[in-house]
Amino acid sequence: QANTVINAPISDKAAVKLNYLHTEREELVENNGAGENFGMKDNDSVVLDLRLDATDTFSIDYRYEKAWGDSSQRLEQTTKVAPGALTFFTEITQATSDRLDDVTPFREIMQNDLEIDAHTLFLTWEASDNLTVKSITAWRELDNEYFSDPLATAVGDYTLIGRGTGAPSYAVSNAEFEQFSQEIQVLGNTDNLEYVVGLYYYEDESSQDAAGSSSLGVPRPTDFSEAENDSLAVFGQFTYIPQLMDQRWQLTVGGRYSEDQRKAFRNNASVGFVGNYDEDFSNFTPSLTVGFDINDDMNVYGKVVSGFKSGGTSQRSANEELFARGFDEEDILSYELGFKGDFWDRRARLNMAAFYMELDGLQASVQTGATPGQRDLLPIDNTTLKGFEFDLTLLLTEGLSLRFDYGYLDTELGEDSLDSPVGTFFFVDVMSYAPESNYTLSLDYSLPLDNGALDFNVNYAYQDEVSTSINSSDNTIIDDYSVWGAAVTWSNITLGSIPGDLKLTLWGKNLGDEEYGIIATGAWGVFGASEVTTFGDPRSYGLTVSYDY
Repeated sequence: QANTVINAPISDKAAVKLNYLHTEREELVENNGAGENFGMKDNDSVVLDLRLDATDTFSIDYRYEKAWGDSSQRLEQTTKVAPGALTFFTEITQATSDRLDDVTPFREIMQNDLEIDAHTLFLTWEASDNLTVKSITAWRELDNEYFSDPLATAVGDYTLIGRGTGAPSYAVSNAEFEQFSQEIQVLGNTDNLEYVVGLYYYEDESSQDAAGSSSLGVPRPTDFSEAENDSLAVFGQFTYIPQLMDQRWQLTVGGRYSEDQRKAFRNNASVGFVGNYDEDFSNFTPSLTVGFDINDDMNVYGKVVSGFKSGGTSQRSANEELFARGFDEEDILSYELGFKGDFWDRRARLNMAAFYMELDGLQASVQTGATPGQRDLLPIDNTTLKGFEFDLTLLLTEGLSLRFDYGYLDTELGEDSLDSPVGTFFFVDVMSYAPESNYTLSLDYSLPLDNGALDFNVNYAYQDEVSTSINSSDNTIIDDYSVWGAAVTWSNITLGSIPGDLKLTLWGKNLGDEEYGIIATGAWGVFGASEVTTFGDPRSYGLTVSYDY
């Protein structure tokens, strides 16, 4: 990985900053067959920033971003097998619960092709000492061709059931996406009031063509969808700081009113339907926060916040009725109590919060077609999330500090089952990928030298087991896991009369080479692959060299 940043003045009123990043990785899992290795990366990105102080009160900032790259899919490894409806017709090889370092797939592994372009214009006018007006205009375009062979070490002969010979499922998709947004902000303050009000407009157009895909060895017919989305919102937030009690109280009220229009078209010839979707949504979401400064170093607060996610329909739907019906908006009401403070002569810092959330219309992604990619979003009401989290930083001695972050989460789906045009779905009790406990522990030590400083870091992270789907028929469990990491950094190195500073970092991640899953599914059980897992990165280590001038 190489990162180069140039930040330079053009004049006393203008400056330019250029950032170039290149990332290259040969593989996570070696491919002994045809095509690319699994988990290959060859990515580049450029960010250009231009700054102009046109007057003493008006500034113009422009940003151009471009990213492009080739990558390949991570290995989706069959980790458990059990009899399924199509097991007799399907041969699955190299199935093991141990993470594989190399495999021989039946088909050529292709590389994905991604390109992103983006422009952003910031206009800032300081109308007075107490009033600022901002305009943010943004445009982004994405083109992506991507390939997926989820059962790369499986092949089948499905001619006896009137199909073909080859991959159980193979996906080739071309996606295009374009978006535009415009935001106007007015920020101001008086002796006792701080505020921001504004308008926001957003629109996008997208399309996805998966006609190059195949199922059960037979090429899929037309599988195309496109969508248009428009959103308009007005928002405001006001913080009032009364004079009483040395201005220790803060009262913040906010609100956002949104209107959204969702349109979609889908031609899914593999299941024989052509459909259109067109719905409008509107919502008002208020919020209230009350804060109190116990002293100059400690603050307590309470929040009641509402949220809204617009409705729509699934561009991967395999059912005409579900596509036309779509799904309604998702609403959330959140309560939070928290504390932030420094103590022990500011050698300790503690931030903590307890929260409770209620969700109605949870947009639950459920497989409704023959493959896991054919999905719809079904609404689940009365879902709750509750828990607490904190982060604690301690300066134990001069140069030695400890940080501990912990989170506890308890989720409960509001419904046990749901009827749909494609059948009844039975749900597990918890939300997917929501660990009950997770924490990180980091120890840092800094040692000054005659030339620079040495910094040592040791870190440890733990995550509880998680369910991977709310749908009991394809849910699997990713076991709890923990990973270690460490780094040694020699920074602020001077090189005699040569200007600038040099920094060297020797680092290692997952030093114990823990084998842990990050994604898993039981959706391929019909072929005998009752559990398919994507593993996290193995042990890695390296040296980072940076020079600042």
